Amino acid sequence: MTALFTGASFWSCQNFEEPEMIIISDDDPAFSGPLQRYWAFENSVTDSILGARGVATGVAYAPGIRGQAYRGSASSIVEYASAGKLATMESFTVSFWFNTEKHTGGAQCLFMLPNTEDFWGNLFFMIEGNDNANDNSMLPKFHFAGQWVEFNQTNNPNGLNRWPDAYGKWKHVAFTYDGNTSQFAAYLDGQALPLAETVRNRVAGGNPLGPLKFQNVSKFAIGGFQQHIGIQAPAADWMLRYTGLLDQFRVYTQALTPAEIQELFNSKS
Repeated sequence: MTALFTGASFWSCQNFEEPEMIIISDDDPAFSGPLQRYWAFENSVTDSILGARGVATGVAYAPGIRGQAYRGSASSIVEYASAGKLATMESFTVSFWFNTEKHTGGAQCLFMLPNTEDFWGNLFFMIEGNDNANDNSMLPKFHFAGQWVEFNQTNNPNGLNRWPDAYGKWKHVAFTYDGNTSQFAAYLDGQALPLAETVRNRVAGGNPLGPLKFQNVSKFAIGGFQQHIGIQAPAADWMLRYTGLLDQFRVYTQALTPAEIQELFNSKS
């Protein structure tokens, strides 16, 4: 596990504020390793792996799970000019801590890898609004390469149940996909969710999904949908920016193991 964090540990204390510029050579381990993006949000939206600064609008900071955290609002967004190697990753792990209050109305998007020719984009995580005063469960949705994973059920054996009592506290989330096996996994607070085989095994056109091929990638957004940064704009009324806290946001170009996900949770990483 140490190798996965070497790059992040070295760069985590350096929050570059110069204009975004990716100048790292392909043979630099900080660029070619599996951990491709890491945002610690220590009073900065700079990515600690590539030094990509991004353009932040309406972003503030608050105490996080470790140090400081991103604090969103109804007007917040961060736009990165390049997705880097996220555009070509065939497998992934997305890992982050979030803490948000219950909201009503539309869906709040925490991050998005855009697709300039598609309304839904390539990869994103969103939380639907909850208008039921008697229900404190959360309805998250994760989308990648045309694949939807919606946690919208109650007492359903496929494991896609709403997340109970998930508001107003720090929760660790991780999603993994292995392009070699077409296997998907979801984790909440370090534990793999009990997804049915039909959910774990991802298919397209009746065949295993295989290595991912994201399409028409441009930029990367934190705190909102691609429509909020001008891609497939304008944003629909139900498309909301993320108003909660976000911390220790990592994207790997490989599927981490359950033990590695558990370590991220245990170490508050």
